[in-house]
Amino acid sequence: MTWLRQQLRSGIFGEGPRSAVVTLVLGAGAIVVSLFYDALNHGPYVLFLRTPLDDLIPVVGPFAVPYVSLRPFIYLSAVLFLLFRVRIYRSAAVSMIVVLVTSYAFYAFLQTYIDRPAIIGDDLFSRMIRDVYASDQPYNDFPSLHASLSTIFAIHWLRVDRRLGLPIAVWAALIVISTVFVKQHYVADVVAGVLLASVTSWWSLRVLARPGSAREPSASLARSAPA
Repeated sequence: MTWLRQQLRSGIFGEGPRSAVVTLVLGAGAIVVSLFYDALNHGPYVLFLRTPLDDLIPVVGPFAVPYVSLRPFIYLSAVLFLLFRVRIYRSAAVSMIVVLVTSYAFYAFLQTYIDRPAIIGDDLFSRMIRDVYASDQPYNDFPSLHASLSTIFAIHWLRVDRRLGLPIAVWAALIVISTVFVKQHYVADVVAGVLLASVTSWWSLRVLARPGSAREPSASLARSAPA
């Protein structure tokens, strides 16, 4: 319990009322901005970024699992940051807002399109991919939000604790890679998403979670509570 109380002091419950309000407003802002995605998810498209490399990449059904895991990955990470590393939470929220607004500018003025294949299998993974296609239009591709958002949280987890962050970053990488193996994005979309998220996260961490603040208190999140 001592370990848990120590960790909670670096979360929202360890903040004063004014800072807590700012934190919650940033989180709410990220949620509100995310709601504009569907309004932009339509044609006509301006760019078509398929390359010969994209033609060589096959559909790999099991990658549907990491692809659909993005939302739970974001929600769980955000809750843990909020409870245990509030400065990291604020940095991630600001990174999300910047990435979303930047991406929306591309979707509004340089809309892209992906030519998705017909998925005819009746196995679980084929059905999952068809469900993904049914729930999302083939636009809003460049830069990839799946790639950028998963990269944001991977970088922030690595800042919290490297031992814990490494396996989480591996899963985030699977989410990034999955976008091309389920044919939701082209390679250019993914590269742009990762680069955008990396630059934005580097900036927000420097401004909102300076070196040392992410590791307060000294006990690591990956360390087990004492018996």
